[in-house]
Amino acid sequence: MIMFFIFAGVLLLMLIGVSTAVTMGFTSLATFLLAGGGIEKLFLIPQRMYDQVSGITLMSIPFFLLMGNFMNVGGVSGSLFGFGRACLGHRWGGLSNAAIAACMVMAAMSGSAAACAAGIGMIAIGEMSKCGYGKPFCCATIAAGGALGPIIPPSITLILYAGLTQTSVNSLFAAGIVPGLLLGIGFMSWSSYVSYKNGYAKEDPVPWIERYDAFKKAFLALMTPVIVIGGMFAGLFTATEAAAVASFYVMVLGFFVYHTLHIRDLPKIFWETVEQTSKVMFIIATAGFFQYVLLYTRIPQQAIAFISESFTSIIPVLLIIILVLVLMGCFMEGTAILLITVPIFVPLAKAFHYDVVQMGIVMCISLAVGVLTPPVGLNLYVMASITGEKVMAIAKQAVGYVLIMIAVAILVAFCGPVTLGLGHLIN
Repeated sequence: MIMFFIFAGVLLLMLIGVSTAVTMGFTSLATFLLAGGGIEKLFLIPQRMYDQVSGITLMSIPFFLLMGNFMNVGGVSGSLFGFGRACLGHRWGGLSNAAIAACMVMAAMSGSAAACAAGIGMIAIGEMSKCGYGKPFCCATIAAGGALGPIIPPSITLILYAGLTQTSVNSLFAAGIVPGLLLGIGFMSWSSYVSYKNGYAKEDPVPWIERYDAFKKAFLALMTPVIVIGGMFAGLFTATEAAAVASFYVMVLGFFVYHTLHIRDLPKIFWETVEQTSKVMFIIATAGFFQYVLLYTRIPQQAIAFISESFTSIIPVLLIIILVLVLMGCFMEGTAILLITVPIFVPLAKAFHYDVVQMGIVMCISLAVGVLTPPVGLNLYVMASITGEKVMAIAKQAVGYVLIMIAVAILVAFCGPVTLGLGHLIN
């Protein structure tokens, strides 16, 4: 009954428009008092909130947000799409494939679904529309490409999961590479099929000299993921240091290479980063008290005992977890879902001796589906705000991408080498 009260309270408050942080904080406080916590113990609220955000791992989040803001203003996305267009534009769905490829590289730079979709969408949608692509399909394709942001490392979602579970960030990043690439290939294949079916125009093949010129323009931008991921796996710096170095690198590109970034842009970029960081950190802080309330009411232990008695195999449990996360993603923001479900799902995975890193990737992909599913699909609204298209028209075109994501989540859940193989190879 307590668990039902918590989830019902969270869903009700978010449906009436209460912010995620306030929703989690209010629900946690009410549950704590109803469970007999006592007013004299409310001093635990600021203590737990501070403990949750004081970890060094979470310090990388503001730097990755800063890097995403630099990229959106500094012209990085334009060079990436131009290179993808030169290489893939002559295929069926070539421009849509180029947009997805650019989103994959952006995902390996920003770690944010919305930033990835917005950065590529501002440039790609206009070019795709000129070549005869249906605008809802353009929006759905880039929204799906943006959904790779929380999956392909560096990922803010994976960093948050690492902080909540005390798991190695490097292990999670290594585990996310192959599933992210599989999703990208799946998205490209689907977009090519839809383009062929609808007769969307193909461009004339670009001469190799022009492809080389496009590569030269995009080369320094393409080096950003190498700096972030390569530096971490080589042991040159931590996730937080990698984010800081990459932010500075992207800023230098904007100032001195693309010449699209100016001194007057810095106050706005820094202020937007502060706002975004404060919102994320406030949510994470309230989640600290939320996790304490769950432990206080023994909900994780009760859930583990019930499911362990009901199922003898991890297979139905994983399918239930994926289904729950996908359904919750239709109504709640991914960060909130992660903070609510990790204290229950991760101990449950451990009870069945399931790898915590693999569980992180399964949860990450399942949560990413939520950016494409109404009524809360974040990337759908980002694309709608850019183009003026109706959200449901975009969502209808995104169904194929959603099914691909669910299929990959199931593959990752039951095929360990897909996630853990690269990490073992690197180690």
